[in-house]
Amino acid sequence: MTAVERVNKQLAIRESGKMDSSFGLRLRRLRLGQALTMQQVAERSGLAASTISKVENNQISPSYENLLRLADGLGVDVAELFNQQSNAMAWGRRSVTRRGEGVKHDSPQYDYEMLCADLSKKHFIPLITVIKGRPTGTPPELLRHPGEEFVYVLSGSVDVYTDQYKPLSLKSGDSCYFDSNMGHALVSTSEEEAQVIWVCSRVTAPLSE
Repeated sequence: MTAVERVNKQLAIRESGKMDSSFGLRLRRLRLGQALTMQQVAERSGLAASTISKVENNQISPSYENLLRLADGLGVDVAELFNQQSNAMAWGRRSVTRRGEGVKHDSPQYDYEMLCADLSKKHFIPLITVIKGRPTGTPPELLRHPGEEFVYVLSGSVDVYTDQYKPLSLKSGDSCYFDSNMGHALVSTSEEEAQVIWVCSRVTAPLSE
């Protein structure tokens, strides 16, 4: 049995049980399917090979920024990291995601639900995102990557942190549009975790620092 066949078998078992740990196996299958080493993906993505190893072994959960880097390093659309049956967008096609049926991915700062993940090469990446709070006095980690983003607060309240503006407070019904190249982060400021619609433009150029 080849390495790819072993990973496919493990992935089928994990996905049949709907375990979150299937993400690392999907990433490994994509890498091995292209006969790429972790070091080669690291050089293409700008991530450390040790980070890629930890993601593949489900020891860490990548941020959205690092998801984009991984997709760039593998030469695939972000949707393919979550759904390897995703199809390229064509004229007249459509995709529907029923309530609660998006592809979920959790990270230290955010819990994402990717919508319409069955279509790859979209111009926009729509997400329903739960924004987590942070310990008092601890600055949030600012992420940056090519593109533009739109955030609409569904419930709760959030502070939008950037490296060029003072923190911006948003409440339910408020929205914000910003340049993704600017360091940015959202933090829940309500008693409950806030929920937002988060739309990111598709990355079409190689990622860089």
